[in-house]
Amino acid sequence: MVVLALIWPQMFHRYWGQGLDHQTESITFKLSQATPCLLIFLVAPFLGQLAETGHFRLRALRWSVVLGVIFTCGLSFVPASEWFYSALLYTLGAIAFFCASTFYDSMIVDFAPPGQRHFISGVAYSLGFVAGLIILVCLALGFFAGDSLRWIYLAAGLWWLIFSLPLLFYPDERSAHVPSLSLRQVFYATVQTSKELWADVKVRWFLLAYILYIDGLHAVKTSAAHFGAVLGFGEMDLIKAFLVVQVIGVPAALIFGWLGNRWGAVRMIAMALVGYIFLTVFGSQIQPGNLTLLDFSFPSVWLIAAGVGLVQGGVQALSRSYFAELVPQGREVVYFGFYSMMGKFAAFMGPLLGALAGWAFASPTDGTSAERIGFASFALLFILGLILLTHSHRVNQAK
Repeated sequence: MVVLALIWPQMFHRYWGQGLDHQTESITFKLSQATPCLLIFLVAPFLGQLAETGHFRLRALRWSVVLGVIFTCGLSFVPASEWFYSALLYTLGAIAFFCASTFYDSMIVDFAPPGQRHFISGVAYSLGFVAGLIILVCLALGFFAGDSLRWIYLAAGLWWLIFSLPLLFYPDERSAHVPSLSLRQVFYATVQTSKELWADVKVRWFLLAYILYIDGLHAVKTSAAHFGAVLGFGEMDLIKAFLVVQVIGVPAALIFGWLGNRWGAVRMIAMALVGYIFLTVFGSQIQPGNLTLLDFSFPSVWLIAAGVGLVQGGVQALSRSYFAELVPQGREVVYFGFYSMMGKFAAFMGPLLGALAGWAFASPTDGTSAERIGFASFALLFILGLILLTHSHRVNQAK
């Protein structure tokens, strides 16, 4: 995720996008972000349905990881100014990553007992922050300085492969006696599942809330590095800002998971969404420069990074574990296919909202106003998501 959110946007802006005018670079960058999300949005429910028919889930997970590793490592060998090949490999790698995530998320039901799902989901996201933290420490120490930054893709790809090995060899025993279906049967089964899902008011209202607030979360995460670069923050300032996100994200995800078991997932998600509303509004007005707190001077962007680190992992972890509680037993994989579909549709719509808001309200005399307005517009998604999440919880309690 560090590669998706920080490294590739930075390198595309400064390395592969050399020679492109600002408009072409911006369009190519946004299309590279939106394309894999749109494709996964279209196919995720069918992938989930296929995974429920036999041993396909583990096979699909293995292929997604292997292909993702190949495409990620391949970015290390793309020369400067080759924007097309970098965008192509990034898009293919992101598709593989999102496919793997679809199958991986559904396995929380296999690994975590019901009473511990919020905490275990938080632990998993916390460990993800640790991995990102190690990569960012290497960046901050200058191990991948200058043109050698591109070799971080090779390191990230191998890291992904090595730590996926235990999961790749995990036996999927549940589906051993489920008959295979034809593609036509899979299509009709997916349609039937979508009707079943929509008829379940608890699942329906939660997914409507989820698609809005996770939209805002993905938009903040994927646009932050580009937003900071446009405002004039240096490359090292942004790397250290992401380092702050990871450092705070490790304990924060654990604490959110623990509090989710004690106070309830919905309450903790709602608290995090309030934090995101404040962060997007305040962050849109941030100015390059340093702040001083208790005689310690630090770039202003670190303040936003600290806030994001505090709430990001908690929202993702608790959303996954809370949805697992709503899913009927035995239907985890296909339901998580729809869950992934909603998340990827959100990731597709977020950048589009920011682009439209910036285009409609930007000042012609301020070169950063489009980015600022676009970033502030994400607050609307968190507000609407919070309203629907509250309604979803009331419906769930009433049932």
